[in-house]
Amino acid sequence: WRLGMSTLRTNALEGVDAKNSITIVAGAGNVTTTNVQEGLAKAWSNYAGSGTSLRDSFNHTSATDNGTADYTLTLTNNMGNVNYSYTSSSTDGGGGRSATFSPKDFDNYTTSSMRGVNNDTGNATEDSEAVSSTFNGDLA
Repeated sequence: WRLGMSTLRTNALEGVDAKNSITIVAGAGNVTTTNVQEGLAKAWSNYAGSGTSLRDSFNHTSATDNGTADYTLTLTNNMGNVNYSYTSSSTDGGGGRSATFSPKDFDNYTTSSMRGVNNDTGNATEDSEAVSSTFNGDLA
């Protein structure tokens, strides 16, 4: 016997183990266990590299333009420690160039923000039309 499509509405999901993991059945009996707290992006953003106006974001208060291709992303809710994962990329749509965006100083991660520098494929520092970033790890 099978029930039809239904909707579950709730304000909270909580796993039963210490890691707060839940099991998700992805159809046809495929089962995946997901850690609710650690398995989701804690912040993400998409912004213009010149002037750093946020186009869309989650858990960011601002993006600051510190100079050519030098940006700081400030978080609304801090990360739990400085051992989080940060991934970012950028593109210059007009010229078709892609670039790498990396922390300005790997020894100076903070829990409240990330400062990074954008370099094109020739390792030149330049502003990009679009920069996208993601933070993964534990929130404070």
